[in-house]
This record gives sequence, structure tokens and C-alpha cells, in this order.
Amino acid sequence: MSEVSGTWDEEADVVVVGYGFAGAATAIAAHDEGADVLLLEKAPEEHKGGNSRVSANIVFWPNDVEKAKTYFRALTGPYTDNISDKMIEVWAEEMHANRAWLERLGMQPIGIGGAEFPEFPGSDCVEMLVNAGQLPGSGRQEFTLRQTPAQLGQMLGGERLWKGVTEPALDARKIRRMYGTAAVHLVESSGAVAGVLADRQGKRIAIKAERAVVLTCGGFENNPTMVRTYVNALPCIYPTGTPYNTGDGVRMAQEVGADLWHMSNIAGPELFFKAPELPVARWINLPHAGSYIFVAADGKRFIAEGDQCMGTDRHGKLNYHGMWMQQTAPMPVHLIFDESFRASGCIGDSFCCWDVVHGNRYNWSDDNLREVERGWIKRATSIRDLAALIGLPPDVLEATVTRYNTFVAQGADADFGRNPAWIAAIETPPFYAMELTPSFVNTQGGPRRNENAQVIGLDGRPVPRLYSAGELGSIYAYNYNAGGNIGECFAFGRIAGRNAAREKPLELAG
Repeated sequence: MSEVSGTWDEEADVVVVGYGFAGAATAIAAHDEGADVLLLEKAPEEHKGGNSRVSANIVFWPNDVEKAKTYFRALTGPYTDNISDKMIEVWAEEMHANRAWLERLGMQPIGIGGAEFPEFPGSDCVEMLVNAGQLPGSGRQEFTLRQTPAQLGQMLGGERLWKGVTEPALDARKIRRMYGTAAVHLVESSGAVAGVLADRQGKRIAIKAERAVVLTCGGFENNPTMVRTYVNALPCIYPTGTPYNTGDGVRMAQEVGADLWHMSNIAGPELFFKAPELPVARWINLPHAGSYIFVAADGKRFIAEGDQCMGTDRHGKLNYHGMWMQQTAPMPVHLIFDESFRASGCIGDSFCCWDVVHGNRYNWSDDNLREVERGWIKRATSIRDLAALIGLPPDVLEATVTRYNTFVAQGADADFGRNPAWIAAIETPPFYAMELTPSFVNTQGGPRRNENAQVIGLDGRPVPRLYSAGELGSIYAYNYNAGGNIGECFAFGRIAGRNAAREKPLELAG
């Protein structure tokens, strides 16, 4: 912690660090409890919103509290050991309360699908909700990744929840927001958290929190050192979300003695695309069917292609012989395809990610030839020549493609069980390779919190006047259901905001 000598530059009852859905929910709840709230955001105003704004804007909603508890325990499995029954109970109750709370703020919820793990007990309680604003038609819509990016874009992303619900709610309450203000250290007074030191436009400022500080500043996905330290077998991975999540909350919480949990768990990896010219990885939505495969560093296939994110691969988890395990990414990974697939449509289209939402969108060509000219996609007249271009063993890659084509002819993928309706022979020259990168939207780990959203210290006791919500110290220890982080942002944001506002003012000198 740091001490403050002299006067404070800013003050509020509750200081919220980080402006995504968790920060918004915290600020709204604290304001509605009568607190004066100041919301700090590291990013400039044009990049506000963190991962929340650039996500698919899905809210996980369980329609039954008891079934939700059962489903959560099934998701988490043996990793439930440090999550108390009380914590699970509060999670289920508040997640269930999300729908009514969001409706009061103006959400028009439409269900787009059920549980990501329908085989798990309790899964029949799960609905995934999006805001109906600008959606075509009405009523429940069926969500599958078999749809085209354009179809998905009509249902997901589009900032509908962000622009249609949380931003107007903050504006209506006139909640103060300071952009370009990066919290650097927590301030201590009388053994409790009393504020933050922050950098704003090159100046260090001190911000007083009369009642509490709430950390809602996201994870560490854009901190390569932290990723290599905490996440196994992913020495190089790129976020598709905000570049401003660099682990600041983890570091600040550690400085005040916080315990950490769930640090190795991430929502991913998926296999997307990263070029030096692009600020973050690009979420690509390949059609499920087509004449393409993924190959690893040894030139061999390693996965059932075309089923990323909620198919065979469920947010980076795969079922290996009856056990859900994190997807491996034997880098470099290449997408191998032929001329018929190249000409069939845009490979790099996307419906949500950082560069789509923030206007930096790279306009991928419809025929993928511009990307060939850029060198992002390699082209050769034979599979052997293609292997040489990308540094893979020619004999191995040629054998891999031949074996795959044999499966196509037989109508069954004997190696990985890819849907027979999705496989097509890689046989029409020229042939192409595009390197893919392990990518993810967010980490889950951070300071451990309890059912009151209080940050817990290494001694097992709450750090006085310090709360957290969102992906920073998420409750999700292993398997994850789509919309779960956003649902948790709202659920624990409300808990944190209410409890922070109810703290008694801390008498401070100066």
C-alpha cells in the first residue's frame, strides 16, 4: 500500500476502478444506495468499456436457483474446493436476479440458446440472453456457430447491452467518470484501504475513498509475463479484447496482501488470427464446412476443425477420453486449405472483437487475395512446396493431407470425428496456409473474493474496505458457460456496490 501526505486531488464515497459491465453495475448499485461514486477508467474515453463492450454481449441467466448451483458445481468439478457453499449460493441467487434487474434498466431480453454443457446436471435451467434492440423479428432466436458471421452479428455483439442498457443507466444517474486515469497503487490509512493513487495525463493524483474502493479493472490477458507465469503451455497468446487489461488489479491487490485464486483458468484458447498490423488478435469465424484443416508444428492434425467455441471446443476446453481439459495449441498452428475454399468467401470475417467495435476494423477481402498479397496467407502450387514456405516437414504435411482426403472419401473422420457433413477434400491447387494464434477474450484469475464481494487476504480475512467484481478474481475455476462472465459482472458488481456504499465513512486526516 501507499500513504498519502497532504491533500487529496479527488474524492468520493466509493471509488470504482475499471469501467466495463462490472464497474458499471458497481457504480449503479452504490449510487442507488445513496453513495457518491467516482468511476476511474485507464483507457481514453473512446476506448472505454473494456472486454464488456467488445464481447458478444450475452448474459448467462439461470431460471432456477437450485439447478444453477448444481450446474455450477458440475462446471467447476474438482476445482470447487476453494469456493464455499455460501459463495455458490449467492452466485446462483444473484445470477438469477440479473434478468429482472436488467429489465428495470431497460433491457429487452431475448433467449438465444441454452447451456454450453447440456450434458451436465442442472443444465436445463440455463438461458443465454441478449438485448433485443435492433434484432430482426421477435421472440426466442436460435444461436449456433453454424451461422455466418453476418447472421451472428445480427444477434451477438453490436454493443447492444452496453449502449442500450448500462451507459444510459450511468448517464441517468450522472455518475462521474474519469477517463485516461490509470490506478497505480491502493492507499492505506488506519489499516484499511482509503483510496488510490492514479496516473492522469502524466500526473500522479491521489483519490480519496470515504467508504471503499472496488476493483473492476479486468484481468491480465495483455500482460505476456503474467500469462506465461500463470497459464500453462501458452508462451504466446493474444487477446481479442481490450489491450488495456494488463493485470493492474492483480498487482494492486497483491500489494495489500490479497490471496489469489483461479489464476490458470482462461476463457480459451481459441485459434484466431494475429498480424503485426492488427492491435489485437482477430476473432475469425470460419464456416464449419470446407476443404481445410488445422495442423500443428509437426505438420499433423490435432483437433476436429470447424467447431471452435461451444462445439467440440467449449471456450477452450475439449473432452479428452471423458475428461474436460484445456485445448492445447501446438504452435505454430496453420490453417491449410485449397483454392476452392479460398474462393468460397471471406476467411477473416468477424462479428465481435476489439478492432471491430472500436472502428479500427481491418476490411478483410471477400476473396482473401488481398491477404495473400500482404503475406498473411502463403500460397504454393503443391502441398510440398507449401510446407517448405511455412517451415513444416513436406513429407509429413503431404501425408496429413492425403490421410484427411481419405477420410473425406470414406465419409468419416477416423482421427478426430469431425462432422462428415463438414469435411471436403483439399485437392484443388493452388494451396494455402495461414498461421493462426492461440487467442482468448479474458483471464479468470485474480484476488479471491467472498460472497460479499470483499477481497480476501492471505490470512483468510477480508482486506478492509476493498471489494472486487468481474473477471478480476472470477468465480469460474475451470469450465465456463457463454455469458457467465457478463452475468457475474452484474451479479457481483451489485453486491460490491451495495456493500461498499454501506461502509461507514473512514475518518482521514488531511
